[in-house]
Amino acid sequence: MAEEVDVVNEVYGSRSNLPFDVTVHKELTSNQLAVLLGADLDFLHYIGHVDEEGVQCTDTKLDLQTVESIGVDAFFLNACQSYNQGMALIDEGAIGGVVTFNEIPNRSAVRLGGTMARLLNRGFPLRSGLEIARDETHLGNQYVVIGDGTFSIAQAESGTNVLCVVEEQVDCFEVTLKTYPTDQKGIGSEVVPFLGNNDQYYLNSSEQMVFSLSRDDLIDFLRLEDVPVLIDEELRWSSEIVANEL
Repeated sequence: MAEEVDVVNEVYGSRSNLPFDVTVHKELTSNQLAVLLGADLDFLHYIGHVDEEGVQCTDTKLDLQTVESIGVDAFFLNACQSYNQGMALIDEGAIGGVVTFNEIPNRSAVRLGGTMARLLNRGFPLRSGLEIARDETHLGNQYVVIGDGTFSIAQAESGTNVLCVVEEQVDCFEVTLKTYPTDQKGIGSEVVPFLGNNDQYYLNSSEQMVFSLSRDDLIDFLRLEDVPVLIDEELRWSSEIVANEL
C-alpha cells in the first residue's frame, strides 16, 4: 500500500491558504507506535495491516486496547478488520474515526484511502467524506465511521462542502449541487451557489439545487474552488477538469 502513502503525503496540508503540519512515520515498532498514539495529534491516517491480535508493527503486533495513553483526536485505520482496534481508541478518548469490518484488497483500500484524504483535506467531516468515498470501490460498505462523524481536520473553503454532479443534456449541462453541513455552516444555514445568474438562497443539505448551465458557465463555476465532481459516475476534481473533456 506504498502508493497510498505517497498520495496522502502529497494531499494532506497541501492547501496554500490553510496548510498544516504533516509527518509520515514508516516501519514503526510496537513501542514507537504506542508512543505516537500517546502524542497530541489532531488526526492519524494509518496504512497497514490489522487482525484480531492488533496492529502489525515491525517487531510484533500492538493491541491498541493495551495502550495506556491515547492523545489522537481522530483517525482513519485503513487496514483489514480495524473495527475493534478503532473502538479501543474511541474507548480511550478519541473523538471519531473510520474503520473497516472485514478484509479489504490493497487496490480497493488505496483507492478509497486516497479519495478520503482529498475530501478530508478539503474540509469534509468524517461521515460526509466517507459517504462520497465509499462509491470509489465496491467494498466501500465495509468502511464505517465510529464516534463523532462530524469531526473535520480542516475548514471548508467556502464554509460549506459541495459535491457537484454533472449530467450532459442536449444543449446544456444539468448540474446538481449536493451540500454537506460543516462546523461553519450547519444543516439549515443559507447557501448561495455562485453560478450562472443565480440569485436564490437555499438551505444547506437541501437536494433542490439543480441548474442548467452552458459549458462556459460550468467551467467558470468549477474554477472557483477545488470540489469533488461526479461525471458519468466517475469521481473527479474540479481543478483537474478541462473544457474539452466535457
